[in-house]
Amino acid sequence: MRLAKLYPIYAFYILAFAISWLGWIPQTLHSNGLFPFDHPLLSFLGGAGPTLAAVIVIWALKGKDGARDLFAPLFHWRARWQWFVFVILFWFVVAAAALGLGALFGQKFPALARFAWPALLPVFITMLLSNVWEEIGWRGFALPRLQERHGDLKIALIMGFLWELWHLPLILDPTNPMSSLPWYGGLAFSLALSVIYTWLYNQTRRSLLFVSIFHAMSNTIAFVLVELDVFTSSYLWVVGLTAICAVLIVLRYGAHRFGPSNLQV
Repeated sequence: MRLAKLYPIYAFYILAFAISWLGWIPQTLHSNGLFPFDHPLLSFLGGAGPTLAAVIVIWALKGKDGARDLFAPLFHWRARWQWFVFVILFWFVVAAAALGLGALFGQKFPALARFAWPALLPVFITMLLSNVWEEIGWRGFALPRLQERHGDLKIALIMGFLWELWHLPLILDPTNPMSSLPWYGGLAFSLALSVIYTWLYNQTRRSLLFVSIFHAMSNTIAFVLVELDVFTSSYLWVVGLTAICAVLIVLRYGAHRFGPSNLQV
């Protein structure tokens, strides 16, 4: 626990990687025929690693009161109505634009009726319950502490690179859709998304609710694209459009802070 008190960010990332990879590496080995079994607990460890790491570190720093403070931003919902619209609709717009651009350049437009659209809400709820464990760690613990010392662009580049590296076992798992994507696209996507997440976090007064919904919608639309069999073909278009949004944020706000300078919850 001494490391956690002296270097909380380092301790957090080391623990987040260790816990998540403890679950994901056996699954990846199993998918490659090198491990004897798979188990749902391994998936839980993988996805919950950032939150478990954050809880361990903040408990060492502040005890149970720190853990309570860690989860409190999940219930910060007071923001302008436009942010609710943004987190719900952004990925629909990006996906539609990506499919449209792909069709203009000769890619086949998917038959949208192939997807069972009434299942969209259950898929979103499932994704929200899964993805929130990332956001409690990345944006709930790491981001505000990094903002005490660094500008947002530097933070986004660091967090984006580490986020992509954190996914490495999934990228090497042949049963995971991420394994079919080009590495440079994944890295660019993680960097661009880290800019957008940081901006959204700032604009909604450090709310984990909004970034969690945004994250869940991202994976919900990715699920739809997988089901429509256009996930891989549309991926680089999605990455490009997301990167444009990230660049516009940096150009609008500068490198130091993507939003209000006096962030308060």
